[in-house]
Amino acid sequence: MRAPTSLRRELVQWLLPLYLLTGLLLGWKFYEGYRKTIDRFMDGQMEAMAETARAHRCETLPPLRPLSEIDVHEDGHFALQLWCEASPTPQASALPGVGIPLQAEPGWRDLSAAGQTWRVYTAATALPGGPRVQVLQSLVFREAEVVGRALFASIPAVSLLLISLAVLWLVIGRTSRRLRLAAESLAHQGDTQRDTPAGPLATAADVAPQVPAELAPLVRAFEAMLARLHQALEAQRRFVQDAAHELRTPLTALQLQLENLRPSNAAAPAPVPDPEAYRRMQQGMARARHLVDQLLTLSRQEVGQRGALESLDLRALLRDCVADALPLADERQLDIAFVDHAPVPISLNGVAQDLRSLFGNLLDNAIRHSPPGGEIELRLVQTPEGQRRVEIQDAGPGLPPALRERVFDRFYRAPDAPPGGSGLGLAIARQAGLRHGLRIELRGREDGQLGLVARVCLPSP
Repeated sequence: MRAPTSLRRELVQWLLPLYLLTGLLLGWKFYEGYRKTIDRFMDGQMEAMAETARAHRCETLPPLRPLSEIDVHEDGHFALQLWCEASPTPQASALPGVGIPLQAEPGWRDLSAAGQTWRVYTAATALPGGPRVQVLQSLVFREAEVVGRALFASIPAVSLLLISLAVLWLVIGRTSRRLRLAAESLAHQGDTQRDTPAGPLATAADVAPQVPAELAPLVRAFEAMLARLHQALEAQRRFVQDAAHELRTPLTALQLQLENLRPSNAAAPAPVPDPEAYRRMQQGMARARHLVDQLLTLSRQEVGQRGALESLDLRALLRDCVADALPLADERQLDIAFVDHAPVPISLNGVAQDLRSLFGNLLDNAIRHSPPGGEIELRLVQTPEGQRRVEIQDAGPGLPPALRERVFDRFYRAPDAPPGGSGLGLAIARQAGLRHGLRIELRGREDGQLGLVARVCLPSP
């Protein structure tokens, strides 16, 4: 089954590439805009410088200050070249070793020389008695200037995108926390309703303000559904409890009447013609009384009726459970052994009645599924790692792994289960275990023989 994905993660996965693409597009637009602006500005400056130099005469050329690499490539100074006669080298040059000759045609060119690229402007034909003029500028400087300005202009836009992404992350996180709180409130509402027979404690008005307005109708729908479910479960619990209470009295009367018909009873009004039929009647009556007792126990658990918590000696509690199970084990010709592997006393905080019900039902289940002559072993174990558990091992036919979780459902009985059970014992045991933080597991026997091991994992000390 696919795990649910995080809303924040999905939004980031979708928005982050979009934001990156937007940032790249903005950077490219800034780059193109600044490149055109700087090219127009610099070209105008170079053209103005060339026109100024053409006004000089060759006899009175001013001296040109030599430019360094830093001046040209980092500061962007213009390099002026002047020719007064046809020769490959200029009569005056701010960069004597650049190696760019006078171009035959006036105008603009991008040339490479001395390992660098240059923007070159060659002025028109010289005035009478004036020089031919050529102006150079490093394209490395221009590129650096364009990139720097584009990056600087992109910082606010990219920062705004990142800030909006962070704000979105925080808003979704805050909304998710509110949703989790609302979900926890809805999840715990069943417990509060169970402990409050008068009706639900939490309402949609209590939970809806915790979530965004768009989700409030969904929360109210869940609240209404939970309220209807609570009413249905409450009606079911009342019916089961009332039915169990009402059945106890007639069952007790029938048990007394059946006792009067016992063949060995001298006061019986008439002998029973069929002792086997009488035995079956007794078994059916015992099953009916057992079912009623299980239903009452289950209804008490569902309505949250609990006794007082106390610190219990687990060894003594298990011995009492074994003693209570001995009459049924003797009737079925079974041996019950209590094996204590715990080096130190183990105490458990809980309700004695609930814990006796838990271990009693597990023992009863082991007895009912073991054949005559079998052995049932109840073990108290504490591992070197400190794990504590109670194990009840029977000698029955075992249980397929596919059914080891299903048998905890109410009224479910395995296909080959022996007669006499109600299908409620394991459900009651698990419910009692959950109320005490205990986990019940069903496993196969480790010695390879047929049988089942019911393991009750105790909380860490």
